[in-house]
Amino acid sequence: MNLIESFRIAFRALFTNKLRAALTMLGIVIGVGAVIGMLAMGNGFKSFLNGQFAQLGAGNFYVVPFVDSNKIAARTAARLSAADAQAILAPGRAPAVAGIAFEFSGAAQVSAAGQRFTYSVRAVNAAWFTVTPQDLAAGQLFTATDDDQRARVAVIGKRVAERFFGSAQAAVGQRLNLNGVGVTVLGVLATEPGSFSIGADPAEAVFIPYNTGVSRLYRNQTSADINLSIMTVKARSIATIEAAIAEVTASLREQHRLTYQDNDFTIVNPDQIATQVNGVLGAFNTFLGLVAGISLLVGGIGIMNIMLVSVTERTREIGLRKALGAKRRDILFQFLIEALVLCLIGGGLGILLGYALSLVSTLLLVNLFNAKGAVATVSLSNILLATGISAAIGIAFGFFPALQASRLNPIEALRTE
Repeated sequence: MNLIESFRIAFRALFTNKLRAALTMLGIVIGVGAVIGMLAMGNGFKSFLNGQFAQLGAGNFYVVPFVDSNKIAARTAARLSAADAQAILAPGRAPAVAGIAFEFSGAAQVSAAGQRFTYSVRAVNAAWFTVTPQDLAAGQLFTATDDDQRARVAVIGKRVAERFFGSAQAAVGQRLNLNGVGVTVLGVLATEPGSFSIGADPAEAVFIPYNTGVSRLYRNQTSADINLSIMTVKARSIATIEAAIAEVTASLREQHRLTYQDNDFTIVNPDQIATQVNGVLGAFNTFLGLVAGISLLVGGIGIMNIMLVSVTERTREIGLRKALGAKRRDILFQFLIEALVLCLIGGGLGILLGYALSLVSTLLLVNLFNAKGAVATVSLSNILLATGISAAIGIAFGFFPALQASRLNPIEALRTE
């Protein structure tokens, strides 16, 4: 018997008992759909997190004035200052470093146009806007000269501009009052609200020159040892980020005169965190796939059960075919094909179900978790995996009934009523 004839007989057997075949395939449909849907949701969330980390800037890492008191052998106070940043940028000190952005931030009462709200006011150097890439919606950024001259100017977030002045364009040139310090709005950032960032949401913040902030707004909150909240360091490339971290660490230890003491600062590498997060998400995706795969096992048992019933119902047919010269391998092959067809049709419907679940997952990620840009995608590898699993289940769970059918004695089979 050729392959085409085997498939023709298999489809005829299935369509003879449509309801039974549909109920048998249901377990495979649900199992494959669940596996694909779960993996798609995991992939969507993974791509969302990777996109968020990418917004922090490729090759960027962060230095903060923080020490873990449980890990410090000698009692060392945290330190980080603008002088440290200047020392790192000294010629030959850290060749793997391309630039440094630093800031001191706090909350302030911001008032304008008869309204008053509390916002994060971030005193940053001019390099902050290039090291931490930002686009302008209107106006211009303040410069290093503005910073040196302690100019009373500001760049504000998009949401701040809209709340006070109605639009980004209308905000340029307007006056803001920050805890009694008046500033003029030079520009408005285009960053959308809710964007992933270190520190306050740029759309909900006010940015002023660093020296303006520490001399006028935060002069009572800073000291010579700590006048930075965070330092963002940009490596020359992603490949040199580890070298840049080593150079910054050595420079700060020298600047702080540390010999045997532990660091009085902490370095955070988002790339390393992203790798760890991706590892955890990968393991979680595998777990979700295994949990969803349990329904595939149940579906496989259903396939085996229905094939055993089919063998019992078609005993006389098997006996007749053997009497006419069919060999054991022909009978075995025929019933394996029928089980395989059941699983492949169920797998195909399961792929469609998985695709539908991926669309629902995308809506859930975006609307419930505010994960904008998270798209649960059904990859080709997932489809191939589902097809392979369906075929494997058909062969694995259909083999025993097929083997039982092939071993039937033709004489006894023909006597069966």
